[in-house]
Amino acid sequence: MTNEQHNAYLSWVFIGHGAFQVLMGLLMIGFFAMFFFIPDQPGPGGPPPAFFAIMFLFVFVFLVAFALPSFIAAYGLRKKKSWARLASIIAAVVSAMNVPIGTAACVYALWFFLDENWKNVYPEVAFANEEKARIPQIEREARWTGHQTDEKGKCTFHTVEPPDWR
Repeated sequence: MTNEQHNAYLSWVFIGHGAFQVLMGLLMIGFFAMFFFIPDQPGPGGPPPAFFAIMFLFVFVFLVAFALPSFIAAYGLRKKKSWARLASIIAAVVSAMNVPIGTAACVYALWFFLDENWKNVYPEVAFANEEKARIPQIEREARWTGHQTDEKGKCTFHTVEPPDWR
């Protein structure tokens, strides 16, 4: 599977996680709406409707807060935006606690974006600051002092005594 396909699949995983969160929000709306439409029962009264409205709003804000990073990351991945990697890592960490879809999205995103795979899909981001971050290259022969290469390309190693630092 190519890295382009991993990028596309990862966007679909984030869309699935966000849709699952929205579905849970809609089910929550139905659950809380049920309390408003139940006819009054005889006996002691329940909590006032304002209590359910406040609880609904509180839980709905949290569900949106967990779904929004997934949709933002999915958009960035689909459009291959320069900030898609950072948004995906944030969305992965936020979605990690939502088992099983969120955890799968987290593992997949972290595997893709914390390895070298993403650099093939987003090369302009991966090497944007290459000139600033370039480490001076040391000549190969200067790095290896414990071997010699003859004309045929055969490498022979010899013992190099470490310096006396006493």
